[in-house]
Amino acid sequence: MSPPRFFLWVQHLLGTGHLRRALLLGEALAARGARVLVASGGPPAGFPVPAGVELLELPPIVARDAAFSALVTPQGDPVDARCWTRRREALLAAFRAFDPDVLVVEHWPFGRSAFTAEVAALLDAARNRGARVVASVRDLLVSKADPAKFRRMLEHAARLDRILVHGDPALLPFAASFPLAHELGERLVHTGYLAPPPLAAAERSREILVSAGGGAVGERLCRVALEAARATTGRPWRIVTGPGLPAAVFESLRERAPAHVLVERQRPDLAALVARAAVSVSQAGYNTVVEALAGGTPMVLVPFAEGGEDEQTRRAQALAARGRAQLVSEAELSAGRLARAVEVALAEPPAAPLTIRLDGAARSAELLLELAR
Repeated sequence: MSPPRFFLWVQHLLGTGHLRRALLLGEALAARGARVLVASGGPPAGFPVPAGVELLELPPIVARDAAFSALVTPQGDPVDARCWTRRREALLAAFRAFDPDVLVVEHWPFGRSAFTAEVAALLDAARNRGARVVASVRDLLVSKADPAKFRRMLEHAARLDRILVHGDPALLPFAASFPLAHELGERLVHTGYLAPPPLAAAERSREILVSAGGGAVGERLCRVALEAARATTGRPWRIVTGPGLPAAVFESLRERAPAHVLVERQRPDLAALVARAAVSVSQAGYNTVVEALAGGTPMVLVPFAEGGEDEQTRRAQALAARGRAQLVSEAELSAGRLARAVEVALAEPPAAPLTIRLDGAARSAELLLELAR
């Protein structure tokens, strides 16, 4: 019998978290003998491709700015009909050649509405070939001012066989950000959080680790963290800016860093660094938070909140309410405030483990394999 085949569509526009989750899911499937192809519609992110996973990089599309005001190429040009056609043709050719048992669309229809025509073409191809269709969604959605958007999401979701929500309702039920979740019925499954594979046991380091995800919206956090580090000389600091931080800003940070502060663009072992850091300082993005939870790492969270984005704020608030993080809003962010939050995080006694599932990668893989069978 040939191994089951899974085709994953993912589109990152500003950060890189969506692609990281897709690769984690692909890795879990490949580890169980499946064949996996990940079709990525954003720019290259530099993540290692897991063994047994193929990566198809489409003509990339990104967000023009933090407000998602328009879609552009990485060079800043508007996305034209030719770009959409090239992407669709590449997607459908790869889909037909791979001939998957299951199509997994990451985040759509609960986001990425600008890509509906592209995804719909894939869904049509899946139905024509008898493949099942699954949505892979993070724990929280960004709030919508127009309730009609939720109804449109639900209408699109009628084409899905399963909706895998990579979270735990004990912390954040999907219904908290998608009020029509009850209408999805048994197709909706909370899988638990997608933590990386278990890391080898290691002593907790003395390092304060600041990570800004993909880096596209992390400039202010990195700049303020560098100033906070100047006032906290008793420990080493590491600032990982992410590949999206402008080169001139990165070089400026590195040149101004004192001896006890290391500024790096990217680390392939970032998950391990987060898991053993003395404190993890981040913007409360899904992946970094989950890595810190998996390692029991104290957290200081400075959630990204521009352009009406509230996903990271709500995640940070939920964790702060349970004593698992110090919360610093963007409005109150300063070097002194950040340094004090780090000191509090260091002084706090170890928090009791949260009773939430962190085995979402394994559980999602098993659910998808069951569906393929």
